[in-house]
Amino acid sequence: MKKYALYTILLSLVILSSCSSIQTLTFDQLCPAEVNFPYQISNVGVVNNMPSRPEPKKNILTLGKVEAEGKMTTETLAGYLADSKYFNQVIICDSALQSDNYTRVLTDTEVDELSSMLDVDLIISFERLLLDVEKKEYTNPDWMASIPVLQVKVAPVVRLYLPGRQVPLAELVSTDSLYFDLGYGMSEKELIEEASRHAASVMANKIVPYWQTVNRFYFDGGGVEMRDAGVYVREGDWTSARDLWTQVYNRQKKGKTKFKAAYNIALSYEMTGDMEKATEWLSHASEYASEGSQEELALKYYIEQFMKRKSEYGKLNIQMGRFGDNF
Repeated sequence: MKKYALYTILLSLVILSSCSSIQTLTFDQLCPAEVNFPYQISNVGVVNNMPSRPEPKKNILTLGKVEAEGKMTTETLAGYLADSKYFNQVIICDSALQSDNYTRVLTDTEVDELSSMLDVDLIISFERLLLDVEKKEYTNPDWMASIPVLQVKVAPVVRLYLPGRQVPLAELVSTDSLYFDLGYGMSEKELIEEASRHAASVMANKIVPYWQTVNRFYFDGGGVEMRDAGVYVREGDWTSARDLWTQVYNRQKKGKTKFKAAYNIALSYEMTGDMEKATEWLSHASEYASEGSQEELALKYYIEQFMKRKSEYGKLNIQMGRFGDNF
């Protein structure tokens, strides 16, 4: 996290000092889920296996360990999964499977019965959502005062069950923190609702591929062809932009313009899904980035972003294979 923050700050300085030769590209990128499913898993059932608890209060706030309410959490997770359109059908069973104040792993018999009753290929069971609620003081070094906040540590647990299998297919866990303005006067009911929505969203992203807004940078200064290629980028025509950048790269013997062309060509291949070609052109770009230069800084920032996406791309292709890689 610190490296990313540093590169972002330094790159902002590059942008301000380079007469707008660096442009920002913002787009939605599909990211892989944590779990891979066989193609034959088409219909899934989302069930409430969370411990029972009293109805959340509307006029008080409980500090310390708090159990979330299973019905809303299960419904929210099912809604996110249905909206993703990854499975053919999402069936919800939000009635509590447990009547006690503790949870347990479903037996293979229970999984078989639930799968048969709901007519599904997989059971997605929300098993636990534990909240740890504390009052905190948030202090910014630039401020003369601190702000009272409510810190909520969110710890959801979801298990995936296949019929005919004696142990869960997977156990998905997460730990995260949410912060609320203590002066707002939030009730236990509101807090649990907000935490449940957040936890369901996090768990959905572990189960099905999800969209994330990301940024990339590209160069459009240094000549008419570079500027014209920038027009193609804004129109989403990466092939035409690449043709112009390739002309510039082949004509230049060395220098910043050759680096910018190679960098942009690498980006064009990433945007059209050819990760190997993008890797090749990032290597070419590194040959023309002087040590300690603004160009080297921009390249390092991009390489970190790109390598993360490249490492996930094969997994994403597997997960989206059921759609003919149409994403």
